[in-house]
Amino acid sequence: MNESGFIRAVNKKLPNDIYVWKVSDRFSAGVPDTYYSSPKGDLWVEWKFLKSLTRTVKPHLSKLQQQWLNNRYDEGRKVFVVVGSPTDCLIYQDKEWMQSKPKTQSISRNELIEWLTTQLT
Repeated sequence: MNESGFIRAVNKKLPNDIYVWKVSDRFSAGVPDTYYSSPKGDLWVEWKFLKSLTRTVKPHLSKLQQQWLNNRYDEGRKVFVVVGSPTDCLIYQDKEWMQSKPKTQSISRNELIEWLTTQLT
């Protein structure tokens, strides 16, 4: 499994009333991978994928990704970074993406899908 396969596996389990836009913008560097929208609101997710989570994980974000995420967060937008692996996922919010997070805070893929669904429905 790779990052795009992981994202597809998550997105196909989301309810049909959640709009999913896989962003592919070669002209605006730093924009997160996916935009989600529903009647309840919207959010952005930058996805990262590792073959396995180490004891602590810091998302490998480019300077432009950090800047985009931090600027949108400062504007009050819902922005997140998710580091996934075949078995675990870490959700970074509130600028947590600027630091490491322990694997002990990881959740399963099904819990990630439930979390995303709760954010949007």
